[in-house]
Amino acid sequence: MARSSSFILIAAVAIASFFIEPAAGQFPSLPKITIPKVTKSETPATATPTEQGTEGDPNSGASSRVRDDGTRGIPIAGAKITFSNNPDGSNPKTMFTSSEYIYGRLDLGNRTVYDAFGLKNMGDAKFYSIHYHLNIIPPGKDVWEHDWHNGVNYTLITKEDAQKTYWNFDVLPDPAKISTLIGAIDDDLSYFNSAGGFYSQWYDADSARSKFPQNGTYTIDIVLFGNSYDDWGKSTGEFEKFPTASAKFAFQFSGTDGQKLVANAVKAKDSVEAAKNRREMLHTMPSWWPNAATPPDPKLAPARLVPLIKGFIGKWNLTYVKHMIIKYEGPLWVIEKNNLGIPEYRMVKPYIYVIYKDPKDNSCQVGALYMRESYSGAGTYGEPYLGGIRDVQYMDCSAVK
Repeated sequence: MARSSSFILIAAVAIASFFIEPAAGQFPSLPKITIPKVTKSETPATATPTEQGTEGDPNSGASSRVRDDGTRGIPIAGAKITFSNNPDGSNPKTMFTSSEYIYGRLDLGNRTVYDAFGLKNMGDAKFYSIHYHLNIIPPGKDVWEHDWHNGVNYTLITKEDAQKTYWNFDVLPDPAKISTLIGAIDDDLSYFNSAGGFYSQWYDADSARSKFPQNGTYTIDIVLFGNSYDDWGKSTGEFEKFPTASAKFAFQFSGTDGQKLVANAVKAKDSVEAAKNRREMLHTMPSWWPNAATPPDPKLAPARLVPLIKGFIGKWNLTYVKHMIIKYEGPLWVIEKNNLGIPEYRMVKPYIYVIYKDPKDNSCQVGALYMRESYSGAGTYGEPYLGGIRDVQYMDCSAVK
């Protein structure tokens, strides 16, 4: 019995060793690797076959998340990014201060943006997009090479820019001269409504402070990249094969410039919005405007409704021009109830569209209002009130009739 127990003990140890030792060998403690700074002369113009990996070999270089030299994706042969204080990229330099405007320029040699980033795989589109990743690295910190392809937005490339062998883009631009637009969806032009570059990194003073917690020289790391596609032109999303162009520059930040940076981000947002409004402006009355409804309820008669509209939009110093009630079917009023089935308010089913003038930019705009009445109990409701304004669109004042 004792001998049998000894064999059982030996077998148990052997089995435990079988499971434990290979596991420890497969998952060793990995030391932190410091990525060396790559100078322009050291950056490879093309990826070597070893870096790109061998087709069909899952253990080749292309399958690793980050190669030893810090290269991201597959660098576009001959691509070069420079930075300047000028939108056209002239007089480039490698160090900037937080009081300067900064622009980037991508030069692709003899290749077009369309070819270099594989935009042909997006089909016969009205516009294209690439990705623009900007990383702000605090003084004394290393670049975390793993995140260059994460948390990015689509960056608009017009068909005209796609045929050029260069691309000028914003980094920290004059907010009145925004030219680089980013968006969350790549197939709808209306979603490209944010400024690319620094201004997309924060939305108020606190978030800006988190990016620049102290004075010092920061490293700005920029990667421009496209998608990867198979031989059928279908997107694969394999970031190891993304065509890329990247560069870094030194950025001397001073806290005295902080408020200006935040203010310029707000101006940039307003500038992009104003440009979008001009682009989408109506130059004739909406086609549906003449087909207005005339509800029988006296609360919606012009004599009562117009003063109500004027009082509501007057809170924003807007001037009433005219209104209409959109056509509807079914009952005029719709009752909204809570989870217990008790009425909370009733609402006029059709929207009330109003054209008004905004003195801030002397523009004419059209938007939708709703009318509600709060429940007062015993089947009664209070005085009507308006809410909105939604679905706002700019229109040429001379087109208002």
